[in-house]
Amino acid sequence: MPLILPQILMVQRAECFSPNAVEKDLAVLQAVGKLLAERGANVGYVKEELLHDKRWKLGEHVGIIFSMARSEKALAVLQQAQAEGVVVINDPRSIEICNSRRAIDGMMRSNHIPAAPYYERGRGWIKADRGHDVRFAANEDEMLAFKQQVENPLLTAHVEGTTVKFYGVTDRFFYPQGYPQVAEAASRLARLVGIQVYGGDAVVRDDGTIALIDFNDWPSFSACREEAAAAISRLI
Repeated sequence: MPLILPQILMVQRAECFSPNAVEKDLAVLQAVGKLLAERGANVGYVKEELLHDKRWKLGEHVGIIFSMARSEKALAVLQQAQAEGVVVINDPRSIEICNSRRAIDGMMRSNHIPAAPYYERGRGWIKADRGHDVRFAANEDEMLAFKQQVENPLLTAHVEGTTVKFYGVTDRFFYPQGYPQVAEAASRLARLVGIQVYGGDAVVRDDGTIALIDFNDWPSFSACREEAAAAISRLI
């Protein structure tokens, strides 16, 4: 008997949230949609800017939404869809947490998940709470100057070591291999946030200790797109 799935809507991220990664973000979304269609699902696509269009009738015609959306307007529409019984991945409330670097940073520190130390002196990073404004300060004078220019900044020390990108889909998929300490920390943070499809960056120091320096929803999975698409499709 063929597998019958409800109408599935794939929501493409707005270009303003995909700097230098519009094609990559769309590619993984389409890869997931292709696998679902091959399993018999009726798959549709929409840009997040058009998600509010009433013709979608989310609670009536759509049973599942895979969404890369990040805007407040789109997240409000998705929360309303949830209230009408639609399954939404990732949960829009979890996306709201990911949209705030301060929220993620505070969650890591309060739950003893390794984060970059707060900035004290020397080199460091200054990051806007929201958006893509991230700057490296080579000294204290630069840090002071940048601090006046960045909205609601988070200041962290520069962590020396090897930077690795990580990608996760619940606990059933994780990349890269060979960094179990990164996998454990990122997976635990994902569970705390309540997010199922996630990624980010970690620094592995020479002594093997780590610091998660970035965490976000629905990365492009450019290093492992096929494996990620298969894992995401299995969420259904």
